[in-house]
Amino acid sequence: MLIAAWRKPAVLHAVYCYSVPLYLFTFHAYRSWNPDHPRGFVQQGKGIQPPNPALARAYDESAKQPPVFFEVQHQRILIWIAFDACTRRDWRLHFVATESTHVHYLVSWSSGEPWNNVFDRLKNLASLMLGRKLYQKQRRWFSKAGSRKRVRDRRHLLYLMNEYLPRHRGLQWSEGDALPQEPIVEQPSAAAEGYRRV
Repeated sequence: MLIAAWRKPAVLHAVYCYSVPLYLFTFHAYRSWNPDHPRGFVQQGKGIQPPNPALARAYDESAKQPPVFFEVQHQRILIWIAFDACTRRDWRLHFVATESTHVHYLVSWSSGEPWNNVFDRLKNLASLMLGRKLYQKQRRWFSKAGSRKRVRDRRHLLYLMNEYLPRHRGLQWSEGDALPQEPIVEQPSAAAEGYRRV
């Protein structure tokens, strides 16, 4: 079973085959994809649904917090915490791709843990560190669900590493790049220039 790869900015250097899991995890920013989206939306238990403006209004009225969009400061934290979490465990981070509405983590592990343990841990740590670093500890950062896709074979991995993930417009990181540094965010104040709450 195909599992691991490392790449420098544009070149896939090596591919290894081991019997360990390799997954693409996706976490969506809170309320970044409403039911009135032109491309439709995913409803739990029902799959992809057509746009529904009435349901979107109901969601907006019941929401307790405004939508989240991942700006550069969020994206730096999302990359750093995934790298830090994987480094501290028997996990390997291969690629991170971000957009304003979601983050993708391509990760493998040999610890024997089920995928949902790794998925939940990464999501919880990302949420915790976004709150701590941006001084918004009560903020909800992600939608309830998320998605995972197991990498099936070499062709699937090459597509993800060389085509799909590099197309994302936010910050990216992959094996072979400089190690992500822990972001330092100054505590906001009334006089903090350029600070905008999300």
